[in-house]
Amino acid sequence: MILPALFFALSILCKATAAQSAFVDASTLSVNVRMVEIYASVAGKDGRPAGGLTAEHFDVMEDGRRQRITLFEPQTAALTTALLIDTTGSMTRQLPHVKNAISHLLEEMKPEDTVGLFSFTNQLTVLKPFGRDRTAVLRALLGARAAGRTALYDSLAQLARSMSGLSGKKAILLFTDGDDNASLLPVDSVLTSVRQAGIPVYCIALDQTQTISNLSKRLGEISQNTGGIAFAVRTTNDVSRAFEEITRDLQCLYLLGYYSGTSNRTPWHRIQVSLPQQRGFKVRAKEGYWQ
Repeated sequence: MILPALFFALSILCKATAAQSAFVDASTLSVNVRMVEIYASVAGKDGRPAGGLTAEHFDVMEDGRRQRITLFEPQTAALTTALLIDTTGSMTRQLPHVKNAISHLLEEMKPEDTVGLFSFTNQLTVLKPFGRDRTAVLRALLGARAAGRTALYDSLAQLARSMSGLSGKKAILLFTDGDDNASLLPVDSVLTSVRQAGIPVYCIALDQTQTISNLSKRLGEISQNTGGIAFAVRTTNDVSRAFEEITRDLQCLYLLGYYSGTSNRTPWHRIQVSLPQQRGFKVRAKEGYWQ
């Protein structure tokens, strides 16, 4: 009776070892299943928002593979917008023009849209939490004063992280007139934060001295990686025009989402968004994401 029992025990041990080996091999080929959110700006030839589209109209490809859209919000859905304004010392002359441009932007927002007002000097400050009261936002905006140094990157990363938990469509509108001189985070860390948050960042950099080309380049990279737009403007009149263009683009935003099962060995995933059956529409979306 001892030998059969010994053979039985050895058989169980071999099967367990084989199962463990299979588990180890499978773990090296693990996939990361995650929800990928894409903001697609869709406009007609005349630049007006293209309304009435549904999820069936969109074709989303990741690394050449078609994805099934499981999250969809139309261009008419409510939008949560964070206004992030530079209120450092160098903004003393420009702040009135920015306030005027933002007041027009608030007038163009839908009643159901939510907006929050934030400023940054050497740290991020909440001037008005997210809400639908435009008058309260304007009151907080008019009370903003310029002083202090510029912690642009720290403030943007902090705001993006805090908004990532909000549901629905979201956007960040950033205005600055000077390079960062007080942040602790390096630019690469900020890029990682805004990529992970997945919120489109619209940037306006006012450069009257033509000395912040590096800043404009960095902001352009942030916008491109998130599906927003970056503007490098030279005059206060250009500020108003940039805000107007951003307002039009925000009215064109669709939110698409899908679950991606991607290999953990591939850091970059290319995304392509198209409207195969809708000719004459222009689609803009982020080109991919880093895992």
